[in-house]
Amino acid sequence: MPKKAFPPTPHLMSIHTSELLGRKIKKLRRLVQEWTKRLQNYQSARLIAALLFFVSMVPAAMKTDARTELAYPAPFLIAFLFLVWRTRQLSRHARNLSRLELFLNRQLQRSLGLPSGRSWQQAQQRSLDFPLIKDLGLVGSHSLWTLLDETLSEGGQKNLLRWMSVEPLDPAVITARQQQIQKLRPQTWFYSRLGIQADSNEFNLSTLQIQDFLKNSFVQKSFPLLFAANVIIWLLTVGLALYATATATPIPPYVYLLFPILSLSSLGATGGAFLSGVGLSHHLSALAPTFAAIERRSKVSSELRKMCARIFRDSPSKSAKKLDFILGFVGTQTNPILHLFLNVFSPWTIVSVFFLERLRSKMIQDFPACIEELSEFEVVGSMLIFDKYQTRTYPQVVSETVLQTEQIFHPLIDRARAVANDFAFPRGQSLGLLTGSNMSGKSTFLRTIGINQVLANMGAPVFANSLTTRPLKIETCIEVTDSLRDGYSYFYAEVRKLKDILQTAATKTPVLFL
Repeated sequence: MPKKAFPPTPHLMSIHTSELLGRKIKKLRRLVQEWTKRLQNYQSARLIAALLFFVSMVPAAMKTDARTELAYPAPFLIAFLFLVWRTRQLSRHARNLSRLELFLNRQLQRSLGLPSGRSWQQAQQRSLDFPLIKDLGLVGSHSLWTLLDETLSEGGQKNLLRWMSVEPLDPAVITARQQQIQKLRPQTWFYSRLGIQADSNEFNLSTLQIQDFLKNSFVQKSFPLLFAANVIIWLLTVGLALYATATATPIPPYVYLLFPILSLSSLGATGGAFLSGVGLSHHLSALAPTFAAIERRSKVSSELRKMCARIFRDSPSKSAKKLDFILGFVGTQTNPILHLFLNVFSPWTIVSVFFLERLRSKMIQDFPACIEELSEFEVVGSMLIFDKYQTRTYPQVVSETVLQTEQIFHPLIDRARAVANDFAFPRGQSLGLLTGSNMSGKSTFLRTIGINQVLANMGAPVFANSLTTRPLKIETCIEVTDSLRDGYSYFYAEVRKLKDILQTAATKTPVLFL
């Protein structure tokens, strides 16, 4: 039974965090304004430099034998190129500052118990595939999802939903997850910076598109035979040419035509490979900086290296560089004359496409595991940000049947109005009756227990001074409604809910029924 209500002392952390974030956001807004103004000044200077360059070209254009006049535009051209480079730098920096401001403002809203503005519609659709408890407000415009989510990709979202809906884990597994989050605390800003610098829409699209590109071979089934024939005949042709030169033995000219004919006729089998490789490179360019950052950071962080072992070992960023390097050879087809010349005298394109396909075959083995590892890191990164800005009270998860907490409160209620309560089931007791008048907060208190138990099951910190519990499957009967679409009356919906609860109880799974 709940005991006397207290002002939530975990709220003190929220107050301190919100005050600190408020000062940072004010300072950041000034910086954004300063850098935006500086960017506008450079853009104006760039325009003036371009105009001066074109004006200075007029005297040279009016003279047929102009020589010294051509030197006048050079300083303006150099200035223009410098200003273009500098403008891009300033634009990127101003954009990152704006994203950082949005990030900190989101954490401020969360620390105050207010809607964070985090996108939730896609999570709402994907949550249909997961057994989430719908009575607790886990997914919605102001929900546990918007409180936790700092993922970058669809894979990260799915993993976070899985964490939120997973069946009760072993206490040792939950404790290990808690320890992992705490050990990775030094990487909080590193992950935050990844999220600020990444374009989530492009990032997510690239994750999906890359796997689509990798699934299908870049070449036809007959390509290995074409490759072998081209290489063998080219080697024989070169060997014959060297032999003829060394021994002065005449070789019929038509023998030397065999390889060019075969090489040029084989080019039709390589055109699709170049287009597929360019598409893969384009989408991989959105992920490569993130992978490269994780690989570099893993060299100095043993905990991160342990978590992202496949990314560190397989190095997807190096694969991206290899892909661009190989495409440089295949891409000679964009210059028809050079392309024709190279393939008349060597199996240039066919060999380049061979290495391109070999790289694709390697990436299809490594990349899915790296993406899965990245999506898992996204969830842990979300937990790190949650740990930094929300609460650091980790529950004690035990194997006995016990539920005891001090000053627990609901994280989605405005902190100015939040009320904390003590609650305890003595060891061995498994039933409690909560009574009170209408509008006294009974349902809110049940949701408070439920949402904090979800966090405990995830291995995340909770909103309380302390919480001792065991892994529990949560069943609720707080909001049972009829359904015109499915033809369920309120009574039938209650019966169906009760049936589900009884079936769960029959499995001997530890259940928290609210």
